[in-house]
Amino acid sequence: MNIYQKIDAITAELAVVAKNLTVQTGKDRSYKAVGERDIIDAVKPLEHKYGVMSYPVSREILDDDTLTSESTGYNGTPVVKTTFYIKIRTKYRFVNIEAPEEYIETETISDGIDSGDKGGGKAMTYGDKYALMKVYKISTGEDPDQTASVETTYTKNTPEKASNSPEKPSEPIKRATEPQIKTIRLLAEKAGFDIDAITKKPLDMFTPEEATKLMLELRKKVPSEA
Repeated sequence: MNIYQKIDAITAELAVVAKNLTVQTGKDRSYKAVGERDIIDAVKPLEHKYGVMSYPVSREILDDDTLTSESTGYNGTPVVKTTFYIKIRTKYRFVNIEAPEEYIETETISDGIDSGDKGGGKAMTYGDKYALMKVYKISTGEDPDQTASVETTYTKNTPEKASNSPEKPSEPIKRATEPQIKTIRLLAEKAGFDIDAITKKPLDMFTPEEATKLMLELRKKVPSEA
């Protein structure tokens, strides 16, 4: 089986993953969530069965800062809390063990906030967990839109950049979708091209428009696809 067939087989065998993790949000408040262990315990035996190796191939820190928030204590006095924030982009790779040159990759962007030094670990854990969940289409029975976000006002402690400093883009750059990347690889295989060797950058760094243009060019090389 190729990597796509193996991922499809694993997806077909995976069931709903139970929410076995209890997260405390206050003295008497908590909620159930799906932990990294639950996801790995569900995925690991099936990856072994079908010969798939998955791992984070790279991580990039997109943002990190020290944040402060204020709340009111039991006696009415203001309480200032300092937390550490980090945003990480993770590129996660799924490799066909029987043909290591054959793999697919996906990217996740995750945040970590902690009052100590665990923010980075939280961000990496979330990134890895959601990469597995999205590629294998793991259902947890939960929907983020069902739960309202807790409103907390944070203040960045890092001074603002000077006006002549380059600003971060207000919106993230859109990347080629997984179906587009899959189609490109299939077309390249039929046309007899090593797509990774002839492209100047990884396919998951293409914009949707660039991916569409590449698909059109590849279809010209495959008479049956024309």
